[in-house]
Amino acid sequence: MPKCILVVDDDSVNTLLAKRTLESKGYEVITSQDGQAALDTLKTKIPDLILLDVNMPKMDGYTFIMEKAKVPEFKSIPVIMLTAAKENAPLFKRHGVKAYLIKPLNAQELLDKVQAVVPI
Repeated sequence: MPKCILVVDDDSVNTLLAKRTLESKGYEVITSQDGQAALDTLKTKIPDLILLDVNMPKMDGYTFIMEKAKVPEFKSIPVIMLTAAKENAPLFKRHGVKAYLIKPLNAQELLDKVQAVVPI
């Protein structure tokens, strides 16, 4: 059974790049456009990893992490943040984020970080 990754990003270009890159290596990929939709997705499918954008409508990445942490079944799902601002990195570590990627996404860097957290 392939490892499942939830990509949460309101930017369709980033979502498509991540989906195609990860699926080409055998990962199952599901997507959500914002944090609230991602929380709803978690109720039906528990992924092995979440790729999470910081700035999104309805619910941003930080709020999503706080809400996810309130549910015991969701708390241990690892997160890699997607951000345009490298200076956010110290804040990510405080919230248990495993790694971060700077936008625009680089396919090889994406694969390297994902495989470090959830090897195929």
